[in-house]
Amino acid sequence: MALSPPAFAKTKVLTNASIHTVNPKAPTAEAMAIDDNGMIIAVGAMQDVVAVAGEEAEVIDLGGKMVLPGFQDAHVHLVEAGVNEILCEFGPFDELDDTLATVEVCVKSSKTDWVLGSGVSMTNLLDQSDNPIALLDEISPDRPVLILDDIGHGAWANSAAMHAAGYDAIDGNPPGGIILRNRKTGKPNGVVLENAQQKLRNLAFPDTPENVEFAYESMLPTLKTMAKNGITTVSDAGGFWPQGHVKVWQKALASNTLTVRASNALYVYPDMPFDEQVAALTRQFSNDPGSLLRFNQVKIYVDGILEQRTGAVLEPYRPGAGIDHGFDRGFLYFDVDTLNRYSKVLSERGFQLHYHVTGDRGARLALDAIAQADAAPGPHRLTHLYLVDKADLPRFKQLGVVADFQLAPSSVDPDYVQFIRQFIGDRADTMMPAGTLQAMGADVVMSSDFDADELSPLVKIQTAVTRPKDGAPDVATAIAWMTINPARLLHQDRTTGSIEVGKIADLAIIDRDILKVPVKAIGNAKVVATVLQGKPVYDPDKLLGD
Repeated sequence: MALSPPAFAKTKVLTNASIHTVNPKAPTAEAMAIDDNGMIIAVGAMQDVVAVAGEEAEVIDLGGKMVLPGFQDAHVHLVEAGVNEILCEFGPFDELDDTLATVEVCVKSSKTDWVLGSGVSMTNLLDQSDNPIALLDEISPDRPVLILDDIGHGAWANSAAMHAAGYDAIDGNPPGGIILRNRKTGKPNGVVLENAQQKLRNLAFPDTPENVEFAYESMLPTLKTMAKNGITTVSDAGGFWPQGHVKVWQKALASNTLTVRASNALYVYPDMPFDEQVAALTRQFSNDPGSLLRFNQVKIYVDGILEQRTGAVLEPYRPGAGIDHGFDRGFLYFDVDTLNRYSKVLSERGFQLHYHVTGDRGARLALDAIAQADAAPGPHRLTHLYLVDKADLPRFKQLGVVADFQLAPSSVDPDYVQFIRQFIGDRADTMMPAGTLQAMGADVVMSSDFDADELSPLVKIQTAVTRPKDGAPDVATAIAWMTINPARLLHQDRTTGSIEVGKIADLAIIDRDILKVPVKAIGNAKVVATVLQGKPVYDPDKLLGD
């Protein structure tokens, strides 16, 4: 889809730059030309490029900067990240007194029906209080309060919120979720995990014109953040369609404020009737390759996360560590038959399957489901992949499954590995086997999971290459993990992901050549301009002209 207005008034030639094409047939170039429709019409030696571009083309001297294909972040939570920036903000490891003081301020300042916040660590909260619902009830006895956690897998609510969801009137757990309870009374203690939070979210953020406008306005600064980081394509992995997320994206497209290509997912709810949900998802399917916006994936959570002991594991968690919810081998959002049924039916409807898995049992079940699904809309993918059993590693290549990792500094930090060790023991030493799967011939991509982890592609490239074990073998491979590999995953490698004649000029321009600087300096490099279909969407110094 061509952007409006036209990308450039006339053809432009970019020269005096380190152009890394990510095209193995011609990996570097002296110059490139972009026509007024934002298409790449020449790549190669300067004289050859000028001959194609014509004498009237504008020549832009980039002063030795680096040109890369625009980065493609295949796993972000862009709408949620924008909303979270505006909600009352909590620190994940705040002391309880500080947390409660923030709640009080939030209650007094909030003008919405629900008091909303985000950022609390549920594990930290439960370490400090055995009945956190009472703390919120004292501050807000009648008005619903919902505070989302810092990693998207839990929430803290008061009695009014729990009553609105009907959670005070059920025994046990809702489908795909966990309601934690007071050990003495057996009543909900206000902390819910995994899908149990989604009913509360849907109640707090209903699909109303006001909420769609709020989320849209919240998303606009986050789109600017993407552009500032050289990101020209995203895949939003939230997809909470009952909250109007699809409408938020559609509004950005219609308003010409969408500054990324977006190939997004729709969340599959474990507590919705099967046929009703499949019909609703199918109605929202879109896959026009000429549009900046597509909803052609479904996000299927298989399990939770290791630090909450909800990641589904083959061997039990170590006893005594973390949240006590009664599941010693983790937790499944769907029973196996339903997981397989959704995978088969939704892939037959044309959806790519995007599975959230952190535990090795979760990974195995997702691979089993893909083996029974329709391969036509693929490649399908598994994201996070903290643990993968050795027996399942060859299956990625065999099934054509993409392995999607978040190799951010926080995810591979030795302190974090040591933290996870308390839950899973020595299994922590083999987490996120990106390098192993790359060496075995599987397709690997590297994404951010923003805003749960760090966004910067340059920081992640440095982290992946400097990781002592199971990182990228070299910088060029790490670049491919964030350019051409996700382009293949998102069905746009014929038009994006590399700098080649006939492809769209989605570009990231960087202040230095990251293939030549010391690897430990890559994270200090800066994106100085970002181009989407030939049109600058970030160019503070007017590098590409007015």
